[in-house]
Amino acid sequence: MRKIMTSLAVLLLAICRTVYCWAFLILSLFMIHAVYSNILRMARLHLVEKGDIPSNIICAIYSIILSIAWWMIFRGKPAIKQWAVAANLVLIFTYLVPALLYWNWQYFLKAEHDWWPVILIGIFGTIIFTIPYHGWRHKSQIPVK
Repeated sequence: MRKIMTSLAVLLLAICRTVYCWAFLILSLFMIHAVYSNILRMARLHLVEKGDIPSNIICAIYSIILSIAWWMIFRGKPAIKQWAVAANLVLIFTYLVPALLYWNWQYFLKAEHDWWPVILIGIFGTIIFTIPYHGWRHKSQIPVK
């Protein structure tokens, strides 16, 4: 029974990590598109509002972190844990950083329905990627405690 539960736990962990891997890619592409659209809008209107440039820089940095995390997970590189945790911290701080930069807590509190799910997904992802994981190996190589 213990081996079945361990195998099930490894399977669920692998599924969760795979879902997060592809979510990182999709979010990264979405953020790249958002930065591109904002830069085109600024160039077309010849208008830069307060916070446009820093928000685009932050969004581009977030996109790079998410892309690297996706690549590390997808290719099975040794630094998976660090980059995945960094990508999940990006999800946690996506709405918090602009509020800290501009002291715009009113917008932060109004967008509560938007940021709570994202923060919970980031916290759950941090937990998922800090659990020791040995990948899909032969059943005799799965550590059972």
